[in-house]
Amino acid sequence: MFRTVLSLIIIILFSVSAYADDVVVAKVNGATFTKKDLETEVDRLIPQATFHRNVTEEKRKLYYDKAIEALVNRELQYQDAVAKGVEVDKEKVNAQMENIRKRFTPEKYKAALEKEGMTEEKVRAQVEKEVLVQTMNEKKESEAQISEKEVKEYYEKNPSKFKQPDTVKLRLITTTDEKKAQDILAKIKAGEDFGDIAYKMSEDPYRVKGGDIGYMHKGRMLPEIEEAAFKLKVGEVSDIIKVENAWFIIKLEDKKPEHVVAFEEIKGELKKELEKNRIQELKEAWITDLRAKAKIEVLLKTETDTSTKK
Repeated sequence: MFRTVLSLIIIILFSVSAYADDVVVAKVNGATFTKKDLETEVDRLIPQATFHRNVTEEKRKLYYDKAIEALVNRELQYQDAVAKGVEVDKEKVNAQMENIRKRFTPEKYKAALEKEGMTEEKVRAQVEKEVLVQTMNEKKESEAQISEKEVKEYYEKNPSKFKQPDTVKLRLITTTDEKKAQDILAKIKAGEDFGDIAYKMSEDPYRVKGGDIGYMHKGRMLPEIEEAAFKLKVGEVSDIIKVENAWFIIKLEDKKPEHVVAFEEIKGELKKELEKNRIQELKEAWITDLRAKAKIEVLLKTETDTSTKK
């Protein structure tokens, strides 16, 4: 849950001196953010698989709008927590501080602090701030809980959303060799198990599952395979199906006609989806309200934002 807190502090402690810039790029109700804060946030936004320092300066600038928005929103959430008297969870802060120290040897931790002009107290203050922001977000998430009655009402009012089209459950064997396809079909007709043959001889990723590709509905298969699949009876195996430079053999495991998915079958997944949407709505409304009441100054011209004050 606090991975973002840890990642932020690690990024700060490992940031390079090129970002040691005290030029102010934004202000939020008097709180200031520097160019270094901006670049640190960019490091957090850039995909983890990317080695940050190999990203060109021009490409980094493409993240500036999003980074400034994230800095502003997080600061507003923090200020809201302080204004409402939300207390920081000291146990969570202590746990995070311990996690941070574990990422370094004592010598490297001390050196990193000195390089950044940081102290243990400043790191702790930053962690407390991030934990408070997390706490506020968790409060919003708790407000998004939806009862089973509400889930049922949504289900009953939107039957078309839960209509399942005709589906077939298939096993598939693929090969790029026509002669091999003929040999495979002969083995299956001779009584050998389709799944075993698929595992031993198929040339697609599903072979590790004995060719099982699960349930598929119309429009999700190659047209030639779809046409053959819906003509089969359960348990039947198709003839060889040629599609461009590949040959396929399928077996129909099960068939389900179009139907409305039962509430009991879908309620758990639906509850999660509805709560996820409500969380998004609540957080967006919360941020919109905070921004409307705040004095926000963006002092750095970005690619898409040429305004400087709100």
